[in-house]
Amino acid sequence: MPVTTLIRRVLNRSNTLADSDDVARTATPDGRRNAPASPMPIASTTFNAADQDAGMATTTRFTSNFPNSAIYEEPTTMAEGDFTDTSSMSDTDVKMPIVEDGEKDAVEDLTMLESQVAEQEQGIQHGQPARNAGFLRSFSSVVCIIIGTGCLQIPYAFAKTGWIGVIVVVLSAFIGGYTGVLTIKCLYYQHGHRLHSFPQIGRAAFGRYGQYATQFFNYLYSLGTTCLYIILAGQFIYQLVSTLGVNISQKVWMILVALIIWIPVAILKEMSEAAILAIFGLLASVVVIVVATVMSIAHPYTKMHPTEPAPGEDIAIAIGIPVALSSIVFSYSGSVVYPHVEASMKKPKQWSMVVYTAMGFCCVCYLLIGVSGYWAYGDKVVSPVLDSIPGGAPATIAKIMITLHVIIAAPIMLLTFFLEVEQGWKINAERLGKKREFIVRLVYRSVVVALVCAVSLAIPYFADFLSLISSIACVTMFAILPIVCYLKLYGHKVAPWYEKIWMAVVLVIGIVASVWGSVDAIKSLIRDVKGGAHS
Repeated sequence: MPVTTLIRRVLNRSNTLADSDDVARTATPDGRRNAPASPMPIASTTFNAADQDAGMATTTRFTSNFPNSAIYEEPTTMAEGDFTDTSSMSDTDVKMPIVEDGEKDAVEDLTMLESQVAEQEQGIQHGQPARNAGFLRSFSSVVCIIIGTGCLQIPYAFAKTGWIGVIVVVLSAFIGGYTGVLTIKCLYYQHGHRLHSFPQIGRAAFGRYGQYATQFFNYLYSLGTTCLYIILAGQFIYQLVSTLGVNISQKVWMILVALIIWIPVAILKEMSEAAILAIFGLLASVVVIVVATVMSIAHPYTKMHPTEPAPGEDIAIAIGIPVALSSIVFSYSGSVVYPHVEASMKKPKQWSMVVYTAMGFCCVCYLLIGVSGYWAYGDKVVSPVLDSIPGGAPATIAKIMITLHVIIAAPIMLLTFFLEVEQGWKINAERLGKKREFIVRLVYRSVVVALVCAVSLAIPYFADFLSLISSIACVTMFAILPIVCYLKLYGHKVAPWYEKIWMAVVLVIGIVASVWGSVDAIKSLIRDVKGGAHS
């Protein structure tokens, strides 16, 4: 029960009891009327309710009058000599205060209120993780999801845009930080209450249909990205073992990857339990970026193929910008995990710093691998870029590390989907019991992993599938929904004129990238499927 509801119930009961005392005056044997019962001793009880506005944590104080001890009946005025000497009575002879039924309910409400306030002070709310994550842990969780496999196709995006892709990468980083802050602001649009996920934001902004639309894009992104992880991991493992003479098809390796991903999915219950995975995933991504950057500079295309003409490079390729933009946006996408990461932060007011720092870090990494890869291989670079660098120990290490990152990041991505489903379906130990809750959670999570694996086996075209998912789901979640929902919840007057211009620019970029990128990706997929059928 919300704290504010408890306050209203207690205050209403207190007023009702006071009115009943005025009515229930009775006459004494000597003809005088009893004075009304003295008002109950009231102590001012103050508690804190965490609230957050405009991306910053503030504290709102609610003060109300509540009984500081048990509710009791005050003695009425008595005639002279009408008293009892209690000095000789034992403790057991003294009558205890009388508690009425309505007052018992009020006491129970106060007990529940004190329990909820104590839980809020400890950062623990019903069904929500404890707020115990520091800056580094939150930063690692965001970067682990953002930087992932998206970094491997930045050079390929540059090949579609030319060197103007540098501007697109930097611009996308600013958009990612801005919409990341707006997303969390939407969670706190109602003072004293926090939403828990993107679908709840959609429902608050546009009702039931807004929730359905947000769920579609949210789940498409979470499950689609997991499909990409399985495809990429299976592809890299197949390439690694093929050099050792192991003749196992890529699809078999994809199934094995899905089984490995299933293990932490079955064990982990909350996002806070996956924190250590995020740190290892971040380190793995840094190793991959360093290896790819160094190998590209040390072994450019002209050095690897001295007899062939140098690959072409362009300043700007206008027709390729919308398509490449969708892929670059995918490299910054992580909106679905933002509510869960912020919910575990010890200091929520640091969220803006966390998301902008994460975007800045990813931007630097993308510029390193993108500039070096496009400089080295030009328009002949492929996605993922590890297929362009020469083979050997460094390339092998990079592929092993990115495979480990994929296996680590996939459960975190799936966990955001599972947590929202479990909250909506009320799959928890309080309702089902620990044993039944574990069984239900294990069964439906296993079914989801199996379905994701099946889709991955059906569409093993990494580059085009990546473009399709990023165009439909990622661009919408990244650039469109946060702004639209924010304006609907807060009103257009909340933003100054220059911020409205920036919002319009972001919306135009998002819509163009989503539509154009989706059409191009679907055409490429059709060509790949037809080509695979003829071969």
